[in-house]
Amino acid sequence: MKMRSFAAALALSLTTVTTPAMAGDAVVHHRTANVDGIEIFYREAGPADGPVVVLLHGFPSSSHMYRNLIPALASRYRVIAPDYPGFGESAVPDRARFRYTFTKFAELTDALLTQLGARRYALYVMDYGAPVGYRLALCHPERVTALVVQNGNAYEDGLREFWKPIKAYWASGAAGDRDALAVSRRGARSLARRSRGVDARPGAARPSRKRRAPARPLLRLPH
Repeated sequence: MKMRSFAAALALSLTTVTTPAMAGDAVVHHRTANVDGIEIFYREAGPADGPVVVLLHGFPSSSHMYRNLIPALASRYRVIAPDYPGFGESAVPDRARFRYTFTKFAELTDALLTQLGARRYALYVMDYGAPVGYRLALCHPERVTALVVQNGNAYEDGLREFWKPIKAYWASGAAGDRDALAVSRRGARSLARRSRGVDARPGAARPSRKRRAPARPLLRLPH
């Protein structure tokens, strides 16, 4: 019964735009915790004694992507949605001293959940959240009550042409591969703008933006 209600709330959040009225009295707390010397930001809502749902975000987003889902779940579940280091409102450790890997993100998420007293939880994973969540599930299978996967890879066939420059940088960490990746990302953004009818030529007018997100480190998979 609990899983059916969780699925219903999830379906509602993915098919409608949640407004304050629809969210009811749910209060979403924005908090930080010091985990292994790193400030980790997380959103939390719902009853403290409720079953726990952990929301793990994708790239290049943050827990902000779950802003509509969190209130939809908070009436029945304790919802915890962290930002990984280098994403959202969490700290951005120097790459010279911090390994930006899925394994490290999983370790920090595990430590955060331990700090918060979350001993059993359902995992909702999306995109980059999948390799983080899968590592948590492998480390503590007895703690995972459910696994909800949205667009998350678990096999090599999911890493095809688009990922070639990314995998090259993951493998080498070399400046040349990083620069090539930056060029391919700019090309992808230009193509996306043209598909929306936006002139991507140098000097062309750009749509106004209220806030530009700071550049984030590019993840390297662990060896």
